[in-house]
Amino acid sequence: MHRILIIEDDPTLRRQMARLLHYEGFEVLEADGGNAGVAAAASGRPDLIICDIMMPDLDGFGVLQALRNQPRTAMIPFIFLTALVESQSLRHGMEQGADDYLTKPYTPAALLGSVRRRLEKRQRQLEESRQRAEEVSLAVAAALPAEILETLEHITTVTNLLALKHAAQDPQVAAMHESVAQESRRLRRLMRRLHLYAQLPRLYARRFELAGTGAPAAAEVVVERVARETGRNWNRAADLVVAVDPAALPLGEEYLTVLVEELLENACKFSAPGTTVNIQGSLQHSFWSLAVTNRGPGLSAEQISQLGAFKQFFHGNQKPRGLGLGLALTQGIARLHGGEFVIQSDAETTTASVLVPLET
Repeated sequence: MHRILIIEDDPTLRRQMARLLHYEGFEVLEADGGNAGVAAAASGRPDLIICDIMMPDLDGFGVLQALRNQPRTAMIPFIFLTALVESQSLRHGMEQGADDYLTKPYTPAALLGSVRRRLEKRQRQLEESRQRAEEVSLAVAAALPAEILETLEHITTVTNLLALKHAAQDPQVAAMHESVAQESRRLRRLMRRLHLYAQLPRLYARRFELAGTGAPAAAEVVVERVARETGRNWNRAADLVVAVDPAALPLGEEYLTVLVEELLENACKFSAPGTTVNIQGSLQHSFWSLAVTNRGPGLSAEQISQLGAFKQFFHGNQKPRGLGLGLALTQGIARLHGGEFVIQSDAETTTASVLVPLET
């Protein structure tokens, strides 16, 4: 539901406008003057503002200037409502950044038409911005990994040579070498994931051409092996409960490995050591399901709906290492193979599931 702020010092006109917008399904905020309107815009974050020009404390031009000077309110569509129809006033308002004008007395059709046009335009702008940001992310994800991997190979070579020369004589050198090697492996794996994410749109476009070209993965073998390795890496091997039905899946071992690692690592990140993490692979009619359940802070429905690449839902001390790429990558791999990725979560338990259709 779109939220609209009306800034109008005439209480009768303001109530009439609010009733009309309420009737049309909009949420309405009201302010009886310019200063109150600026405060309401900052706190209420409306999707659109309708503002009178002639007001005693702060006129509409002052309101618009104040809002355009604040990053939180600068892009909110703004419609002037005024009896001033002189060209100079109209030009002044448009120069300051107003999106439209309505003159008093207005008709309901004119008001609703202006509101809907401005909201639709803003929605298109937001969608275009999102698409541009995604294109930039994919371009960076495609170009960056190769450069970083090349640098990592050089670092690995140098540190290996140093370790061969000095590690036997100095235990601290051996410890530092192992630390560098461990972080290099983590970064190398992260770059490969980033590269895979960048490839997904192209792979999805060729999904029918590529279907059935890879060797099917033996679900029970791959899941058991990858789960145990990941559990050891997180010092959570004793917490894992693994139960997997045998199945030959129409996705390669590399993809299945990524799915298991990403789902299990997320479960380990957001659950305390000593709590159970369940990994279950089961046959369900024409689908094979991989479900990973952990006990820890869950995600809200809003957070789940915002699932995307480079998205971190926790901050401060709760924020994990990484790019926030894992769940978006999991979703992309599932859809590449005609499957789906689903998260079910409450305050204490989260289950992330991938459904993969079996070949018939």
